[in-house]
Amino acid sequence: MKSTVSIVGGENLESRVLRAVELLGGMKRFIEDGDAVLIKPNLVDGRDPKTGETVHPEVIKVLIRLAFDAGAGRVIVGEGPTLYVRSLNRPLHRKVRRIAEEEGAEMINFDEHPFVKVRVKNPVCFSEVKVPKALMECNVFINVPALKTHHLVGVTVALKNLYGVLSLEDKRRYHAIDRIEEIIVDLNLARRNDLTVVDGTYATHHLPPLKRLTLNLTIAGDDPVAVDAVSAKILGLDPEKIRILKWAEERGLGISDLNRIRILGLPIREAFKEKATTIVDIVNYLYNGMIVLVNGGACTGCFCRLGTELCRDYDSRTLKRPLYILCGPKAEPPKDVDVIFCGDCLRRKYEKSSRGVFVSGCPPALEEFRRTLSRFNLHGSGAFSRRVIRMYLKGPIIED
Repeated sequence: MKSTVSIVGGENLESRVLRAVELLGGMKRFIEDGDAVLIKPNLVDGRDPKTGETVHPEVIKVLIRLAFDAGAGRVIVGEGPTLYVRSLNRPLHRKVRRIAEEEGAEMINFDEHPFVKVRVKNPVCFSEVKVPKALMECNVFINVPALKTHHLVGVTVALKNLYGVLSLEDKRRYHAIDRIEEIIVDLNLARRNDLTVVDGTYATHHLPPLKRLTLNLTIAGDDPVAVDAVSAKILGLDPEKIRILKWAEERGLGISDLNRIRILGLPIREAFKEKATTIVDIVNYLYNGMIVLVNGGACTGCFCRLGTELCRDYDSRTLKRPLYILCGPKAEPPKDVDVIFCGDCLRRKYEKSSRGVFVSGCPPALEEFRRTLSRFNLHGSGAFSRRVIRMYLKGPIIED
């Protein structure tokens, strides 16, 4: 059985959303009379949608109207605070709240409402998760992410958007124990969304951004895994290398194999514009050739986690010559540089190589990677560097 994903292009945002939902059979396919509907947009820190970080309020307005037209008895727009902005009081948040109220819906801050504990069947890691009561009580859950690549999980679209339902305390905790990918899948197992509508007007990297692409797309589907796989391909990533998609498919959350996904509307090849920024590009931009991260077909467990670690304020001025960090089975080291080989994909070729140092694991343990970096007199601060934070606050440096 195939999953279905619709892709619609064009500059008119309202028309794109309407058409994307229509191609799936219309909102009445998802909503019955009297249903309580929860819409979870990606508003993160309330940044301007033109940065590519957030969903445009117009998307939310259209979906509220479609929900009520389909017979919804109650529509809630829900979002939670982030580690950087701990309230929902920035201009974008206020605008979405005003739109919700004008359309007869309501907006809630998850952190100001009750949470419930939910048992997770066949989890990746966590057999119990704490989620908003509103998420579990709604009849229909509409997931409204932006279209972005992500420093830790590869892409942040449908599956990753559920991280936003966590309490602020739990967001800190899962980051601290390095289990972001695992909790994302387990949250989706606790409550799978019924409909995903992606605002792909822009695409950027979270975090930090480097380049913003203008795509003018809306992507929709009833299978969040399929939506993420299609989104990844449009962004220039290989869905097979994204661990959350593999784990989600293994647990029956959806389909990540593009050959088993039916596309309605624009073909993927026409929706694709150019490869979006990844954490590899960010690292190589930050260190200007002195530390180079090479992704030779690695999964997100390697290139994302290693790349994120390298954003933690390492001082490359201590290096006497360039340091290349390789991951993925196709990675090859150049001559006359220092090399760290990372991950079991490279074990057969380089474990005993005199060319550099080998860090084992699938994925490599970050503590072992840090110890290896220290052999080259590189010591991170444990927090994102000031330059990375400045890049995030400033927004995309390159806009197409």
